[in-house]
Amino acid sequence: MLVSHYYYASGVRSDIVTCNIEGDELVIFFDQNGTSKRVHRSEMTTRTKLAGLPREVSLDGGDLLMWSSSPEEDAWLDKNQLVGVSKLESKKPYLMASIILVPLLLYGLFTQALPRIAVSFSQYVPYSIKEIGSQHTLAALDSTLLKPSKLSTESKELHANSFYSLLAQIETENKNYRVHFRHSNVLGPNAFALPDGTIVFTDQLIALVEENQDVLNAIFLHEVGHVENNHSMQLIAESLFATLAISYFFGDLSGVLDGVLGVGTSVVQNQFSKAHEWEADNYAIGQLKALGKDPADFAAAMEAFQTLATEQSDLDSWFSSHPLVTDRIDNARRTK
Repeated sequence: MLVSHYYYASGVRSDIVTCNIEGDELVIFFDQNGTSKRVHRSEMTTRTKLAGLPREVSLDGGDLLMWSSSPEEDAWLDKNQLVGVSKLESKKPYLMASIILVPLLLYGLFTQALPRIAVSFSQYVPYSIKEIGSQHTLAALDSTLLKPSKLSTESKELHANSFYSLLAQIETENKNYRVHFRHSNVLGPNAFALPDGTIVFTDQLIALVEENQDVLNAIFLHEVGHVENNHSMQLIAESLFATLAISYFFGDLSGVLDGVLGVGTSVVQNQFSKAHEWEADNYAIGQLKALGKDPADFAAAMEAFQTLATEQSDLDSWFSSHPLVTDRIDNARRTK
């Protein structure tokens, strides 16, 4: 007799049951009410055994049985046709190959496949959806983190006119850019772009760069780069697909990684976000060069942010959604 956990398809309750194999049938005894049921082996769907983990046996109707089976019971479940991972893991050459190939597979999945899927997915999101989402996001931010700007009307007009003048000199796919100014002690010096082309500057950022218009223009072009490359939609798709992939490959382990070590899906998503930041940086630098302006203006913007940041190490880059500031400064300074 084998003690197992029986989970009902409704998901409302589960029972501790005992099981016994009789020929081609599994007899399940429900200890709580003294009833039993017989299930033929053909009515079961079993997942491949992984090391010492409990077997999952799906029954017709959606119920699930989980048991810590012995080799004899495994053979019965698999009808003496033991294949897949449980067989491969017993072969040293296959095991060594998997140690090498699985990380390569995951690397290719997260660095190549998922970003390409996300790019393709984001291209099919209609502008109307982006606009609605952006309006709701800005409204939510205005009611929580953002306050009306304290800049003078003249100052806001001066900066906005400079931004719109830049847009008139470059080719953009998005034709609906709008610039807003807000005050925020919570966000501090910041600028961000929403999917529909809404770009927000905080008063604190304007003050940080001492209203230097050349530096602000470089930051503005960086935000335009996010919109033109559809980064918001890509990040949503990348995060969704990455979470699904991690859950598929690692199951509950992803929750352990997130909860205990602080890594897992968050680290993967940070790497996607970092790639977007690099792309937006290079977009801004390229546009500055095309306009006959100095890419050092973007480096100056990053140096202003550097005055606010604590010292960062290479390890910190794994837990940050942005590249290291020093690397971004070097990238802009190298461009001639």
